[in-house]
Amino acid sequence: MLAGRPDADPAVVADHARLGGDRALAATWLRVAAARAAERFDHATAEDLLDESLAMVPDHDTLVARAQVRIRRGRYRGAEDDVIAATQAGDLRWEVGAWAAYFDRRFDDAIRYAEDGALAAADETTTTRCLVASGRVLHARGDLDSARDRLSQAMGSATGEERLEAAAWLGVLHAHRSRPDRAIELLRPVTRPGVGADHTAAMLHATLFTGHALAVAGRASEALTCFADYTAEVARRDVPRFAGRGVNFGGWVLRSLGATSAGIDAHQEALAVAEDVGFPEMLVAALEDLAEERIRAEDPDAAAVLLDRARPALAGDLVFGWRLAMKLDLLDAQVQLLRGAPEEALRTAERLRDAAAASGVPRYETCARLVAHRARAALGEAPDAEGSWQDLADLERAVGIEAWWWAGRTGADLGDPRWTERSEALAADLARRSGDHADTLRAEADRRLTEWRAVGAR
Repeated sequence: MLAGRPDADPAVVADHARLGGDRALAATWLRVAAARAAERFDHATAEDLLDESLAMVPDHDTLVARAQVRIRRGRYRGAEDDVIAATQAGDLRWEVGAWAAYFDRRFDDAIRYAEDGALAAADETTTTRCLVASGRVLHARGDLDSARDRLSQAMGSATGEERLEAAAWLGVLHAHRSRPDRAIELLRPVTRPGVGADHTAAMLHATLFTGHALAVAGRASEALTCFADYTAEVARRDVPRFAGRGVNFGGWVLRSLGATSAGIDAHQEALAVAEDVGFPEMLVAALEDLAEERIRAEDPDAAAVLLDRARPALAGDLVFGWRLAMKLDLLDAQVQLLRGAPEEALRTAERLRDAAAASGVPRYETCARLVAHRARAALGEAPDAEGSWQDLADLERAVGIEAWWWAGRTGADLGDPRWTERSEALAADLARRSGDHADTLRAEADRRLTEWRAVGAR
């Protein structure tokens, strides 16, 4: 009777079924209760209810459901065990296995699961979801062209929620390639309210990289709002493996707006989270951002200490480890330049330029080009006035929020007053879109421009 009522509490139905000896009905309604708990982001309760359901009636689809919950709880090997045991659940289980291995930082295994699922799939939905998983893992590993191909293929065949998820991961890739308008267009649908627990990873990445894309486009105030929304959503959804990332991204934006102390505090907070939960990607990212702040303060020795702390963690299968490695090269080149080693700086910058160009990552290719111009000037070579000016234009499109600093710093080393004039214009434009931080940016830009003009005049 209870099972037939639309307002029935599934836990109550399951309890009465159990007391009445109907184990199959009890197991079914325990799974319904688990799904509702997951939608409330109460993942521990969801797993407990699925454990009870499986104890009542072993069921392979229930094993896959438990694997999904275990992934959200960070229990990746347990999730993988469930996927392997669920031999009668269909080929879609391999998509779940791919995510378990991906979050466990075993990219080769993750790709094999996804590709096996796509190959064995008997329906379009399974094929699409496995293509999305493999595309995501390829992106994380740094094979951006192959990732784009898989995700575009999934977009072409997907419908409904599968299409939205494919769009989200493709949008993240466009954000990394400094295509903010296209990124925001693809990411927007997944950031709207009402996205369920099954799409938590896509929704959170979409929110985070919408902020990233907005920052690339120079829309600083909107970017900070996105990062704050991301942090609140991580807490609401109870997924601590995603904690700290929005805070660290926010620190980058704050420093770019001249709010240096607030930016450092954000990076230190993210670093503490990374050390607490054992999150190597954020550990490296926070240390690199702190080192970047020291470079901009022209303190290369302190920057080098921070980078040396980061290096050991930059190993193995890291999500976007390729991007962290590119940033490390960029920072190393600047440290070498500040320490009076322009030959080393030039070699490092040119290596980074070539790697970033091959991967299609303008953010690091353009910055490397400007560091190389500065290194050649330090070696006494005549500046390539027009080539470097074009590189600045490319950088403005690749990382708008930082462009004012790069223009002023490079112009000072090249001794070209056009660059400081352009820096002033870029800072003024950024300030107009910086909300409460506009006055802070104007003050910081005025201070920096005074220093750069003095250096350029020498």
